[in-house]
Order: sequence, then C-alpha cells, then structure tokens
Amino acid sequence: FNNSFISLSSGINAEYGERAIDLDWDTASWIVADQDRNSWLRLTLDNVHCVTQVIVYNKGGVTIRQTWTYSNTQCACSGSWCNSFILTVSTAGTTPSNLPDVTDCKYGDTLQVNRVDGGSFRIYEIAVVGRQVFET
Repeated sequence: FNNSFISLSSGINAEYGERAIDLDWDTASWIVADQDRNSWLRLTLDNVHCVTQVIVYNKGGVTIRQTWTYSNTQCACSGSWCNSFILTVSTAGTTPSNLPDVTDCKYGDTLQVNRVDGGSFRIYEIAVVGRQVFET
C-alpha cells in the first residue's frame, strides 16, 4: 500500500509513531509500555483491504525482522522475535456485506502489533501487502 492510505497511532508513551511508515530506513517508531505493561502500534487503513502479509523491517531495510502471512485465515509469523509479538487485523469501520470467501488473506481496516510481554520496541518500517476491497 502507498503510505498515504495509512494513518498510525500507538501506545501513550510512543515517540515518533509515524516513523514506522515514513519510508526512511534509518528512523524508527519507539513504543514504550504504559503503566499496565501494554505496548502496541496500530495502523488504520483508508478502508477495508484483503491483507495477505505484514512485513516489519530492521534498520536499513536490508533484512526483515518479521513477516506475518495469512493462509487459510490463519496468521503465521516467520523471522525473529515472533513469540514476542501478536498481529491483529480487524475491521473498525463498516465491512461490505458482499465480500467473497477467501483463504489467502484477512479482511480489515485496522492492524495492531502488540508486544506480548509489554516491553518496549522499535519498528523501523512496516509494510502492508494486500488488495483493496471493492463493493459490487
């Protein structure tokens, strides 16, 4: 997706949240856990999409830290630190009623990355791969 279709929010102690989608490989979003040990980064898409992958890049963009891939409506993570994070794709807005059944993606307009243990984390760049949903 072009980053103009994405808005971003994060935990209350986040610094530079927008840097996760600024297309600059040397800047990062820095998310610090709140008093309840919650730490998260949320991306809001312009409308419902069929999300097939979410990729988190390391500094410099040369290596990938995690790749979440949807297959048969299950989300699988590959890469480092997969056990430390959960990715959720959901719909906050209205979901079109006539969406076809799919097995290679998850419909949603909101993506959230949570750190399981509530620790701080950085995201240098995050990419969302998928296709826009059009009502028929």
